[in-house]
Amino acid sequence: MIDLMIIIYAAILWVVFKVFKVPLNKWTATTSILIGFFGIGFIVLVMNYYHPYSREARLYYYTTPIYSRIDGRIVEVPVERNAPLKKGDVLFRFDPRPFEYKVENLKAEIEQGEIERDRSKEEYDRSLEVLGKGAGSEREVQRWRIKYQTAITDIEAAQAKLDRALYDLEQEVVVRAPTNGYVTQVRIRPGMAIVASPQLMAALTFIHAEDQELVAAFPQNGLQNIKAGYEAEITFDAIPGRAFKGKVKQVLTTVAQGQLLPNPSGKLIDFDEIAMLNRQGRVPVKIEISDDLSEFQLPAGGKAEVAVYSEHWQAVSIVRRILLRMKSWQKYVFIGG
Repeated sequence: MIDLMIIIYAAILWVVFKVFKVPLNKWTATTSILIGFFGIGFIVLVMNYYHPYSREARLYYYTTPIYSRIDGRIVEVPVERNAPLKKGDVLFRFDPRPFEYKVENLKAEIEQGEIERDRSKEEYDRSLEVLGKGAGSEREVQRWRIKYQTAITDIEAAQAKLDRALYDLEQEVVVRAPTNGYVTQVRIRPGMAIVASPQLMAALTFIHAEDQELVAAFPQNGLQNIKAGYEAEITFDAIPGRAFKGKVKQVLTTVAQGQLLPNPSGKLIDFDEIAMLNRQGRVPVKIEISDDLSEFQLPAGGKAEVAVYSEHWQAVSIVRRILLRMKSWQKYVFIGG
């Protein structure tokens, strides 16, 4: 910003000395330099404090990594890149046969366990009856009681496995969209095997169809002049030469540098170490865009620059508006790559 102001002041001096023919001597040259130095310095100080500016702003969007909770081989990937999806639409399918086999085996195991349980119950009741008549033995009763209880336990364990296998077959074999949205990169293909491990790379990254949030990071120095409802202007790298209207939606007065995490080691906080490693920390501010951007091709996550105009020294805000637009014009000039 300062370099632009210097260029503008230099252009003004050129007009003064060349167009209006003001004589250039040591007095006029010294006066021009002093006026420029103190004038630009004063404007910059007042403008930065009362009308803060941030070049670190971005459109943020919400995503959900889609991990597999089962081990399986993919047989179908019907989702297409950037195609709109509704909640419940199929993202990809696993081969259901291993899970169907597991369900059938567990059902057979439960049936066999029920047969064993009924037989053990009959023998247990018979041994109790024989013992009541003065025959048999306590050991025989105890043996069948243990078998009967073991059969019940085995059935319950198999039933729990069956419930999980049925859940996997009904809910996990077909992976669906969690909400409305889209997938911008589809790197899985039929025939690929996926392992249920959150430590590995997600199968897909699902992008939710929600309004993006513009968040700007401001230095703490001008925070007293950033309040909800204040006017803001935004320029985007992807839309050179345009400034869009907006307003401050919310000031998130929490800075990551001040975060304290649980410290099970018992070591006290070393503030000297923190001072050496951490910088001031910028304050995130949510900006609501008032203008309609639907006609522009603006990427999700697009970079922006934001200026906030407070109620003080409003005359100086004109300079900020001019400089912001000049910065936007500069975006027409870039080196591809």
